[in-house]
Amino acid sequence: MRPRTESSIADVRWAVFTAIDGTVLDSTTFDPGRNRDAIARLHEAGVPVIPMTVMTLDEIAPIATELGFRRAMVIEAGAAIARWIDGHWRVEPYGPPAETMLDVVREIEDRADADLIVYSALPDEEAARVSGRAAEMLQRSTRRAFSEPFLIDRGNLIDVTRAASSLGFSVRRGRRFLHLCRTCDEGEAFARVRDEIGCQFAIGIGGSPVDAEVLSRADVAIVIPPREGSVDPELMARVPRARIASGPAPEGWASTINDLWPAFATSSPGTQSWTAGPR
Repeated sequence: MRPRTESSIADVRWAVFTAIDGTVLDSTTFDPGRNRDAIARLHEAGVPVIPMTVMTLDEIAPIATELGFRRAMVIEAGAAIARWIDGHWRVEPYGPPAETMLDVVREIEDRADADLIVYSALPDEEAARVSGRAAEMLQRSTRRAFSEPFLIDRGNLIDVTRAASSLGFSVRRGRRFLHLCRTCDEGEAFARVRDEIGCQFAIGIGGSPVDAEVLSRADVAIVIPPREGSVDPELMARVPRARIASGPAPEGWASTINDLWPAFATSSPGTQSWTAGPR
């Protein structure tokens, strides 16, 4: 067993494991809005908030500083865990480095007879268009260390997914990109962090299929709907017990925490009713 870090010595009853882009942050402005206060309230109550994000450490580090995340973060779609130790983030990789992932991408292209567009290799103007990011946030997001978001330029998703699986990888769909990951990376990272902090009951909050492993393992699963369109049917099929929040990010996340607040004083998630929204 991994020794517990200084920041996780005390066991906690509840913890919130959450996606960030389009969940805590507005999907267009990347502003947390009411979630600043909601997260501060959770910190004050001793409820850890653990980001489970496709973002790089460089990209989410300023967000972590602003919102006070100082325990652990699962980054790059489960490819690594960053832990706050002795005043800085220490990273434990779960998969191969990004340079190796590029070799995997090329092999997938050959096996699937497809052409894939790798996010980190896009010109800045195109990367900004597809990601919604700009300036320093854009640069931070393209400096991948352990993962490679991509789009399919030619070919089909089924063949690409099969080719990835034959190489020991899975393809998961996020809000903006497809993500090449080792199978179960994010779910295993979730379980690792949950054990380290001694969490009895986990709330999982997400919004796209890349979040399904975490939501399926959480005691309470909540889906934040997009601002436009409907909740992703693939995600709901993979986590049919998940509840749908009352609105999109950032308001829907804050409202969900408010609805769940009475449960934080109980000994189990089943002893309180809550009203995050319809199934």
